[in-house]
Amino acid sequence: MSRLQKRTTTFVTLPIAALAAASIGIVLASLVIGAREADAIALSRQRETIEHAIDQHGLSLARELRIQTVWTEAYNKTREHDTSWIRSFYGIYLSQILGYDRIYVLASDDTPVFGFVPSDQSASSSFASIGGGLKDLLKAVRVPQSMPADYNVVVTDVPLGNGSMLQHRAVADVRSIRGRPATVVVSTIVPDRGYRSDVTEPPMLLVAVEDIDKEFTRRLGANFGFRDLQWVTHETPAGDASNVVKSLDGAPVGTLAWRKDRPGLEFIRRVAPGLGISLILIAALTYILILWGKWQAKQILQSEEHATLAARTDALTGLPNRVALREAFARLLDGIQGDKSTLGVLSIDIDQFKSINDAFGNAVGDGVLIAVARRLQSLVGAGGIVARPDGDSFVMLVPGLDDKAAAELATDALTALAEPFDLDGGTRVFATVSVGYAIGPRDGDTGDELLRRAELAVEKAKEEAGETVVAFAPEMDAEVTYRRMLEMALRSAVAEGSINVFYQPLMDASGRRVLGVEALARWTDPTLGPISPEIFIPLAEETGLIQNIGEHVLRRAVEDGKAWPGINVAVNVSASQIHHGDVVGVVRDVLGDSQFPAERLEIEITESVLLADEKRANEQMRGLQALGVKVALDDFGTGYSGLQYLRRFGFDKLKIDRSFIDGAGEPLDSSVILASIIKLGQDLDLTITAEGVETVEQQRWLQTSGCDQLQGYLFSRPLPADQMTAFIAAHTAKDAIAS
Repeated sequence: MSRLQKRTTTFVTLPIAALAAASIGIVLASLVIGAREADAIALSRQRETIEHAIDQHGLSLARELRIQTVWTEAYNKTREHDTSWIRSFYGIYLSQILGYDRIYVLASDDTPVFGFVPSDQSASSSFASIGGGLKDLLKAVRVPQSMPADYNVVVTDVPLGNGSMLQHRAVADVRSIRGRPATVVVSTIVPDRGYRSDVTEPPMLLVAVEDIDKEFTRRLGANFGFRDLQWVTHETPAGDASNVVKSLDGAPVGTLAWRKDRPGLEFIRRVAPGLGISLILIAALTYILILWGKWQAKQILQSEEHATLAARTDALTGLPNRVALREAFARLLDGIQGDKSTLGVLSIDIDQFKSINDAFGNAVGDGVLIAVARRLQSLVGAGGIVARPDGDSFVMLVPGLDDKAAAELATDALTALAEPFDLDGGTRVFATVSVGYAIGPRDGDTGDELLRRAELAVEKAKEEAGETVVAFAPEMDAEVTYRRMLEMALRSAVAEGSINVFYQPLMDASGRRVLGVEALARWTDPTLGPISPEIFIPLAEETGLIQNIGEHVLRRAVEDGKAWPGINVAVNVSASQIHHGDVVGVVRDVLGDSQFPAERLEIEITESVLLADEKRANEQMRGLQALGVKVALDDFGTGYSGLQYLRRFGFDKLKIDRSFIDGAGEPLDSSVILASIIKLGQDLDLTITAEGVETVEQQRWLQTSGCDQLQGYLFSRPLPADQMTAFIAAHTAKDAIAS
């Protein structure tokens, strides 16, 4: 190995590898922090759900007993201490019919006059063992205004026959009764509206106790999605979550444990779909839906009968459409509920269908859709349904499928649709599809839910390069939830102005003097932590927030730039800002408001801006230059037509992509290409900036080759404004000493 190769390995390869490893570590650490926060939020919500469910259960019992305690006969019999009546209508009825485990009737002074416990023959005396822990509940129904609002006493006004008004009060709470968790309801016993005498004595009380047994816990877990929910008296099992249930007086009642949900870990395993694929699919679906809508409207006007049929049929393929699909879902789901069967839902999307339309025309594309429909129909039996809800998407509904059978059917669909389509006119077309499936009722008990989850699976199949089969997994829902949470957080950050602006210096070729700075958007969410620009910038473009973020960064950059005389400020502009906004108008307003010199502002655009709409991009660029602003072509060399755009557009600066800088000075083709790019820029009289300079060897080679400006971690990472001010001051002093 030559000396040059050794130095290159030491000062280029190893630092870059170390930087890559460090970057990966930072990203992984950020994901772990976000995952832990998501897990903590999920656990907090589950605990709140448990406490709320237990509270609501108690309130429902308190209301349930109102029928037995607002009753003139009960009022009289209890005051007469008619134990035979009390035993029949309170003891036996409440225990056997309503399921209570202990029933007590207390006198006006709270002494027990009756007790009923099926397993305890001395029930009256047994109240003494539990009554001490219920004093606050007894006080709550007798003097509710003296208790905190947390006791939530249920008060009902009862009009009596003599025209007076009487209050019925009831309160419920979870308590530990002889070491077992139970719901205790304390209710006053008052007469009903037929009672015509005055009521002056303090009311007698009914105390009803319902053990929170395994059946209640099982129903609680099933209703709210808690796996393996149980009361534990020992240490919580590993991997489980727990919640100590407390009574209103703060005393512990027991500990509930369940299998812990880990949404954070599920998020780490998933990656959001690419923006480009989403935009292509949206455009294709929109175009096809417009065509279908026009045809459908024309058919509806011809006859009412034909309109009724057309409203449930896809005009092109003759398959059931989305309306008919919903009806089929309802019918098939009702059927499987009756026989405890399953329903397989397969979502099939044609990969890159827009490319077929672009290459062969819409007529051929329609022919492919028709042929796909026929092949899919040949795969389902008499009980199955093939539908085309929209665009290039198809849905298969097949009763009785389990996971294995659904996977086999999906594979058969892949195989059948991989065969070429020989259409009228001699055209042969090849197409591939992606398939996702869900199984009902396991993955959802409604048509919309099953279809949504099958579509989540097909989107995952497309992420895996298409032409594959993916089954729905619960973590896919977590990914959608995180994306929605990220969007809400970004909207809040934009509204609150929480997007920060950092700056990376642009140095002269010697690396001593600061010529300019590039403004870079950075975002750290209080809950989610630092979010990479590679994640939130595409999300901002998709949601339309990029216009607000772009203007915010521009205003901050020029305001900060006023503190750096003689230093140019560069700001990136995305394709969405160019094609869906008025960049020229925004820049004009910002310059006018800030009085920042236009000649010190640089707007950087990439080749993707030009590829999307060349005419619009040219108009915006010329408008910027008319304001006196410089325009730079960023990431040069990564697109398809760099030289063409350099000839056609009057750029002021050329920024060479970092991928070419890695090989600077090496005796390889990359150095030859890099030297050619620099020479080309010089011939076109452009300012040439090299991005991603990491080593002294790269800096020296670029300086010798005639590069005007250098940018990279060799000089500085991106810095906040105050640190950039100190950086500029330090280099200004060094440059003065050196000169």
